Amino acid sequence: MRTSGQFVLYTNKPKVSQSELNDLADFLQQEYENESLNYPFEAPVFHKEAAVWAAKTIYYAAQFLAHRLEEPKDLQQFFADFTEEISPSVILSADISLRFLPFIIKELEYIDFDDWLVKLLKKQLQNFSYSTIGHDLELEIQEEQLAKLFQNDCFRTLYIDRVIAQKDISLATQKIIQKNVAIQLGEHAQHFWRAFAIQATAL
Repeated sequence: MRTSGQFVLYTNKPKVSQSELNDLADFLQQEYENESLNYPFEAPVFHKEAAVWAAKTIYYAAQFLAHRLEEPKDLQQFFADFTEEISPSVILSADISLRFLPFIIKELEYIDFDDWLVKLLKKQLQNFSYSTIGHDLELEIQEEQLAKLFQNDCFRTLYIDRVIAQKDISLATQKIIQKNVAIQLGEHAQHFWRAFAIQATAL
């Protein structure tokens, strides 16, 4: 998935072992460290629990997209909420895998827009809007939480850069994001992102 953007499911049984999770954590840490070499400012430390949680969410979502006879009776067994405090470290570590989840959600919506799994996965992403940039998933942005996260220079720059790169105009309507995009683009907004420049003028 990290190299080709494709999933390979070797079994139709949604089950992982602890040894597999341990190997996965090591792999994700290496992926994060490699990617963070290009991060601006000082990269937040890798958060193993967030990275593994996100990877498991992706794995189970792919399993239930490809193989599903009926709704599982214990969803928490597969899609537990992330309960630790949300931080730049958590969000960026989870994003190593979680950035692929919107593609699964779109596939699920093509099959059945009202599928229970669509609603559940969007709920899982509620605190991870960084991974949804450019996918128009219409999540509720918690500006107070985002303002706190934006105190980290690395995370704020990565977030705003991704909004600009994806030209996510719906996210750019959020006050705190709009303000930071305007700062980032400066006098070049009209040239690099005309739709944003028009919107900002209207606001």
